[in-house]
Formats: sequence, structure tokens, C-alpha cells
Amino acid sequence: MLLSFFQLSLAIRNVWPKRMGLRAFLALYMLLLLAGLPVTLFSCIPYGLFGILVAACVYGLVTCRDTAAQNVCMGMLGFVLAVITDNFLVIFLDLLIPAALLNQQYFSFGVSLMRILLFYFITLLCGRLLKKLLLSGKGILRFLQTWYVVDAALLLLITIYLFDDLIPGQDGSFGKMIYNNALHISGYLLVMLFLCLAMRRFWLEQIHTEEKQKALQDLQGYTHNLEAMYNGLRSFKHDYVNILLSMSGYIENCDMEGLKEFFENKIFPTKNLIDQGDYKLNQLSNIGVLEIKSLLSAKMIYAHESGIDVAIDIPDKVGGFQIDTVDLARILGIFLDNAIEAALEAQKPQIGLNIIQNQPGVSITISNHFQDNGLALHKLKQKGFSTKAGHQGIGLSNAQKIISSYDNVLLETTMQPGYFIQHMEII
Repeated sequence: MLLSFFQLSLAIRNVWPKRMGLRAFLALYMLLLLAGLPVTLFSCIPYGLFGILVAACVYGLVTCRDTAAQNVCMGMLGFVLAVITDNFLVIFLDLLIPAALLNQQYFSFGVSLMRILLFYFITLLCGRLLKKLLLSGKGILRFLQTWYVVDAALLLLITIYLFDDLIPGQDGSFGKMIYNNALHISGYLLVMLFLCLAMRRFWLEQIHTEEKQKALQDLQGYTHNLEAMYNGLRSFKHDYVNILLSMSGYIENCDMEGLKEFFENKIFPTKNLIDQGDYKLNQLSNIGVLEIKSLLSAKMIYAHESGIDVAIDIPDKVGGFQIDTVDLARILGIFLDNAIEAALEAQKPQIGLNIIQNQPGVSITISNHFQDNGLALHKLKQKGFSTKAGHQGIGLSNAQKIISSYDNVLLETTMQPGYFIQHMEII
């Protein structure tokens, strides 16, 4: 009994989300030992095992409350892992070692010690794999609500196993047992279906909320840059007055040579500074959708500050887009991020943005210089492919997936010598 609960505590420790100290391990061991008394004293196998499972869940909820949902899930997985590993080792050692040797006292002790060591290393390896898969904080598992759904599903599944597989039909008949199992498994699948649908809906709402928050952040950045441009304009007005006063001295003295030299050396170079500070952001005022305007301005400003030559051409007013604003923001964000990263690797960094309101709808073209390494165009659209180390390569595939959900959006991707072009028509 003591050894069995020690192994169970060891398995839970090896899959625990955070490092479990000696005191925490001893507390878990004592809690499981107390919860398992009905199993050993009163032979209440399914009810006692359920009590042990509940004790592990309660321990996960009480300790480290910031990761309570993960604690409960990993605790139940440790419970299942302990049972599976122990059964596997029993079958394996029974097949490997003759029964006559197991009856010898010293040899049996050595086998038990080896069994504990194998149990520890197997659960430790499986625990690391489970933590790497489940606790990476990526995808849908980064949401706290997902963990509660997984906890409920695991608890339901283990409960069904305990009370359906360990308790046969009340009259002992095989048909009654099949009927009970089929009924409970059908109920389990129905509950799982509703849980998965609820989880999927929550995930979509969470992504939608994150996109709105990102759009708000872009809007704040756009406002901040407008304020910076306004302050720069005020500063320029002040400098403009000083320039006129400095020129008036040359004019009063009729010093045309000095005025010419002053103009060429001091005033004319400010033209480039004015052009660089402007970088044609005024054309973004033709975009009537505030979220898209803020996104484009934030990306273009970032590209300019990164040393990229930015060209913006939006000659006409664009009142709206026949596509969801959040989806369009996601598509443009992916295209512009990729364009900026590719342009920074080119010898002559350059990005072009062209938006035209025409009779059928809106035409959007994003072009950039890039370092041509002989990469095939079709590979860029494959999910998981990326030219950047450490990236997952899902940006363009996600954009393609969003576009394919609309019948009125067409995308044409072309590569010319030194140029990469994304042309999108929203009809």
C-alpha cells in the first residue's frame, strides 16, 4: 500500500507543471494515502479510486493557484500514467523473469527495486514529453478556459472508466454491462461534442478580441505619430520664421552672393529632411476605415524608421472594403510584416503600397525588394514553411485561408527579379 501510493505521488510529481519540492511531495503523498484508505480497508475499489483522483485534483487547486487548471489536468494525467506504467511493468517483468526466481526473497527484492527505478525513469520521460506538448503556451492551450474544458473531459472519462469498467452490470450479465457502457459512452461523446463546440466558439471570440485590441493599439500608435507630426510642424513654423529673418539681413545689404550661398548650404538641404519626415503619410487620409488606416500608418512608420524607402500611392478616397475589417487587418498585417522583413534583407530596402478605388471594388498592391535566393513561389504558401529561423511559417498560409473563405476576394502573388508583389482585389 505504502509503495503503491509512493509510486502514484512520484508519477504526479514528474508531470507537475512546476518544480515540486520535498515538502510539497510529502504533503501530496500523505493526502493520497489518506484518500486511499477506503480502498485498502473496505475494498471500495471504484469509489476509493475516485476519492484518490479527487484528492489529487483538490491538491492541484489548492497549491499554486495561478496554474490551478494546469495542476488539475497534469495531476489526472499523472494518475493515469501511474496506472498504465505500473501495469506495463508488471506484465513486462512477469514475461521476462521466471516465476521460480520471483519466489526467492532476495531476488524478489531486487526485482522490486528495479521496478521502482524503471517506474521513475519512464514516468519522468513521459512527464517531460507531456509538459513539452501541453505547457508550451501555444495555440488553443494558451487560454485558461481551455484547460478547464480539458479538466472536465478528463474527469468525465476517468469517472466513466471507474464506474463502468470496474462495476459490471447489476445482475452480473454481460448484456447489461454492454448496455451500461454504451449508454455512458454515448453520453460522454455528447458532452465532449458540446465541450469542443464551446471551446471552438470561445477560441474564435478570443482571437477576434485580440485582433480588436491590436487594431486599438495601432490606432493609438497612429494618434501618437500624428501628434509627433503636429509638433514637428509647429517646430518647422518656428524655424521658418527664423529662416526668413536670417534671409532678410542678406536682402537688406543686397548681398546676393551671400544669400545664394546661404540658400544652397542651409535652406535647400532642409527639403530632404521635410520629405523624409513626411513620407507621404498624408495619402493615408484617403482611407475611410479608421482601423485599416491606423494599421497601415503604424506599419509604414515602422518601415520608414527601420531604414526602408516607403512609397505610398492612394490617389482616391476609399470609403470601405467589402470584407470583415478584422480579417482585412490580419491579411494586411501579415503581408506588410513579411514585406518589411524581406526588404530589410535586400541591398536596397524598398516597400510600395498602392490602394485604388475602382468601379468593381478596391485594388490593394503591396510590393517589396527582396534577396532572391532561388526560392520557389509555391513553397511560401505551404503551412510550416519559413525562410526565417525560429519561425513557424504559418503567416501566408493563414492569410490564404482567410482569403479563401471569401468569394469576392482574389489574390495574385508574383515574383519578379528582385521584387515580390501581393495583389489583392476586393470586388
